[in-house]
Amino acid sequence: MLMPRGSPGFNRKWLYSAMTETPSGRVLLFTTTIWLLSLVYCKRRYWRDPHSAFFDSSTVYDQGYSSVREQEGMDFLGNSSSPTYTTSLNPVICAGIATVRRSNVQYVNTTVSSMLVGLSREERSAVHVRLLFADTNPQDHPDYGRQWLGRLDHVETYNVSSQTLAHLEALEDAQNFYEKGVFDYTYVLEQCLNHTTAPFIAIFEDDLVFADGWLAKTVQGLARLRNLSDSWLYLRLFYTETSLGWDKDQDFWYRYFWFTILLFASAAAACLTTVRRMCKPTRRVLTVPAIIVSSLVTVPACTVLYFMIGKYSIHPLSGVTRMDRYGCCTQALVFPRSRVPSLISYLTQRKAGQTDSMIEEYADALRLERYALSPQVVQHIGLVSSRDNLEINTKSTWAFWFEANDAARLRAEHEELAKGTIWRASGRDTSI
Repeated sequence: MLMPRGSPGFNRKWLYSAMTETPSGRVLLFTTTIWLLSLVYCKRRYWRDPHSAFFDSSTVYDQGYSSVREQEGMDFLGNSSSPTYTTSLNPVICAGIATVRRSNVQYVNTTVSSMLVGLSREERSAVHVRLLFADTNPQDHPDYGRQWLGRLDHVETYNVSSQTLAHLEALEDAQNFYEKGVFDYTYVLEQCLNHTTAPFIAIFEDDLVFADGWLAKTVQGLARLRNLSDSWLYLRLFYTETSLGWDKDQDFWYRYFWFTILLFASAAAACLTTVRRMCKPTRRVLTVPAIIVSSLVTVPACTVLYFMIGKYSIHPLSGVTRMDRYGCCTQALVFPRSRVPSLISYLTQRKAGQTDSMIEEYADALRLERYALSPQVVQHIGLVSSRDNLEINTKSTWAFWFEANDAARLRAEHEELAKGTIWRASGRDTSI
């Protein structure tokens, strides 16, 4: 007995029949099912990408791999039997760090310990580590005089005239971080330049965590730069994905989003129609309604999902990558020695400002290229700023995918790199 046309039973039966017994219905059902399953997968997979529609800010700042390295570093510093290799007279990199007292949390021990833990004797000999206590009264810093400082190659305080020291004290009292920060940056650059022969000078902030194998990958990256450029300013070891989303200036398909959808839909319709005309057996499946659903529903849905996932998740950076734009902050930059004197002169003349912005302006003025090592080998953990910066700003300076690193995999990669010899020879080649 047939039910009345307007009854619920008829509607359910008709809908079921339309979705399962017609080609267009099957396409629509398949598209809906796969798209919803894809949403579930993407929510579980891409929640770290700050430009993804699936970004989860409630958990993305939780430490994962960073906590592993912090613990390894603390064990290293606390174990008196840990190897205490020192640098050679011919280091590859001079690593300079300036540290200042923070109001609550100090990070410099984590920075130093994660930098050194796991380095082989040869690797340790390739990096000369200098630490500047950048408080005019260094005894104010909770880590000043600690025993673990003996693992470094050189620990220093300001060696300046009484007039300069008085000026720095005035800057501290006035909390003029823009001028004092530039002074500290150039001071550390000068110390590496004047007291080592290292062909590369790296400046690190004091609130970092280094990944296992960071040094071997860095020197390997520096060796690759020899084949990429003769006019570069730095290799960046840290960057944040915050600046690497879809960009209307650079990404054509994103700039013309609706045109992209229309173009792909039209192309799909043209291809399917051509197949239907040229291959008669497909006409049973490629009906006109099925082609319409595929072109107007399936293709646009997949295109939208592509952009929802986020640019960095779909196209992650790898190796040594050009990054003249969007390379935020000065957490970890490695400069070729030949560029440092001119950079010091420029920063000294400018005297005050945002150091990272001034370095970028210097590079733009001289048309120098900038590169980043991908993925990042350094994480910025200083959510408590030393410069009275807002937490929302310090949180934006975060390597979101760094925390997803697998400790065992990175350890294995490090062991393989440490066995090689190419990075050692290339690293000590001052012509890079």
